[in-house]
Amino acid sequence: METKILDELYQKIATQVIETIPEAWDKFKLYSEVDKYSDSTMFYYYPKNSKEPIYSLDIEDIDGVDEDITQDNLSQLSNLLRDLWEEFIRNEHEPWTNLTFEVDAEGDFTIDYDYTDLDAGKYDHFERVIVWKYEHLGILPKAGRDDELSMVEAYIANKNK
Repeated sequence: METKILDELYQKIATQVIETIPEAWDKFKLYSEVDKYSDSTMFYYYPKNSKEPIYSLDIEDIDGVDEDITQDNLSQLSNLLRDLWEEFIRNEHEPWTNLTFEVDAEGDFTIDYDYTDLDAGKYDHFERVIVWKYEHLGILPKAGRDDELSMVEAYIANKNK
């Protein structure tokens, strides 16, 4: 696969996230699932000098942020992740099913592709996002969501076997 095209796509994805974040930030972590028929992309970013991540869909609730522009930016971001997925297919590589893309304010990044058959797994999309938030952000389900917490605990127990 041509590295130049991938590098350009990584740059476009990072730029799109950065344009969506309305304040100074230290790092962001993006999760995306893509298949032939659907896709879902989200990210969390850490404001400068903060340990509390902000969810991409909560950005529009920040004072002074234009909701329409934010929604347009998030839509463009999803399109870029679809482009990345299609680039794998164009180059006859196995298409990834989900990925995690992390970028810090200095521009250093990591990208982890996963090829797990998500339809064959035991978790649905909602549950996979809960597990991802736990693994990458250290976020456990909120109090009162016992079924979600039990699911994460079972995931941890199975992972440590």
